[in-house]
Amino acid sequence: MALSEHCPSCGSCGFPMREPADFAGGLPGATFCSTCGDDAGRLRPFEEVLQANAEYLVRQQGLDLGAARQMARALLTAMPAWKADSPGTGR
Repeated sequence: MALSEHCPSCGSCGFPMREPADFAGGLPGATFCSTCGDDAGRLRPFEEVLQANAEYLVRQQGLDLGAARQMARALLTAMPAWKADSPGTGR
C-alpha cells in the first residue's frame, strides 16, 4: 500500500484493515474488522468483541486476562462503534 493510499481502520477497535481478510466477512468496505464483525459485516456483541480484544492483548503483550480486559474496555469505549450514544452497543 502506497503512503498516499488511505488505510481504513475498524470502527470498533481501530485495527488497520489492509487486506480483504481483515474486513468483517471478507467484505472490503465493511466498517468493522474480522474480529469485531460477523460474516455479514455487522458488529458483534460488545462482550464478544471485548473478550477477543483482551485475548489478543494477552497473546501479543503478555498481559494477564484481567489487565487485558481493562485495557480492551478502555480502548473499545473510546471508539465510534461503542460510544454510549451509539445504537446497539449492548452496554
